[in-house]
Amino acid sequence: MLPRCLSRLSHPVRRLSTHTAARASFTVHDEEDFKDRVLNSSTPVVVDFHAQWCGPCKLLGPRLETIIGGKGEKVHLAKVDIDDVSDLALDYGVSAVPSVLAVKDGKVVDKFVGLQEESRIEAFVSRLIGE
Repeated sequence: MLPRCLSRLSHPVRRLSTHTAARASFTVHDEEDFKDRVLNSSTPVVVDFHAQWCGPCKLLGPRLETIIGGKGEKVHLAKVDIDDVSDLALDYGVSAVPSVLAVKDGKVVDKFVGLQEESRIEAFVSRLIGE
């Protein structure tokens, strides 16, 4: 049985899936995927090295998605679970999570480690895209 508020609808509810954050972010599955979608990207990429068991990562992820989603197509967010792609984390010297890298033209140009305030993340992303 539907809840009372839904049972009175006379027409179906339509939801649009044009959320910018969903288009601007992606999960990296392996090293080849990272090379193709991050290093070879013509768009700057913020790389979020995280882990499912990491509490601060769970707080930082939505902040990154919101800020990057608000930038349109100027920057993308790559999510790398260090437990799934551990060699990649080692290659980039990730010794703690969350670790966030700014990649432009295939090179790391900035980084930070740990949970950050939204203003700090906004400044980090703005520097990357030249705003």
